[in-house]
Amino acid sequence: MSFSSVFKGIGHGIKVVFAGAAHGFVALFGSDVAKQFAAASIALLKSAIGAIVTKVVGELATSDLSSNAKREEAVVQILAFAAQQGITVAESEVRMLIEIAVQFVKGKLTVTPA
Repeated sequence: MSFSSVFKGIGHGIKVVFAGAAHGFVALFGSDVAKQFAAASIALLKSAIGAIVTKVVGELATSDLSSNAKREEAVVQILAFAAQQGITVAESEVRMLIEIAVQFVKGKLTVTPA
C-alpha cells in the first residue's frame, strides 16, 4: 500500500463525520468510546510523526518478515527518520502509533469523509 493511497481517505482537508473501530473494540468499550478513540487515532495518524509511522507500516505490510520482526523494523526506521526530520519522539510513543497504524492499514480503523 503506498503512502499516498493510505492518506487519500484521511487527507488534512477532509472533515471526519464518522470514524469506526473493529467490532471487538466496540463490544469491549461501547460504541461511543470506540468512535471517539477511532477519531482520535485518525488525528494522531495525521500528525507529522503519524504520517511517518503510517508510511513505514504500509511499506512493511507486504514484507515477508514475521509480525514481531516487522514491528521491530518499523521502530528502527521510524526513530531514524524522525531524528532526520528533527522530530523528538519516545520509543513507547512510536510503538503505540505503530499499533494504531497497523489497524488502519488492515482496515480495522476506518474514516468516512464528509
